[in-house]
Amino acid sequence: MAIWSLLAWTGYALVDPVLGWVAANAGLVLATGVGKEAASVAQSINASGFLGQATVFLQAVLKPLIIVVWAIGALGLLVVPRLLPKLVGRIVHRR
Repeated sequence: MAIWSLLAWTGYALVDPVLGWVAANAGLVLATGVGKEAASVAQSINASGFLGQATVFLQAVLKPLIIVVWAIGALGLLVVPRLLPKLVGRIVHRR
């Protein structure tokens, strides 16, 4: 449970810095990823503004999603050890 919580906490803490880096370097990412000609076209249609909006959206969605996934995983980690002996017992009795 501690490892699961540590992984979730690490992901939660890294959402802002990673998405902030992506938003700050959107133009550079476009220039290196798609080429200079395509980057100039992307700048003319304000693609970096779209990437900025996408990162804000991802920040709003990812943090609650991490909490929900953590809660489901924590519940699974608590319930599976109690259910596993019952399931194994039923399988053994059927044979």
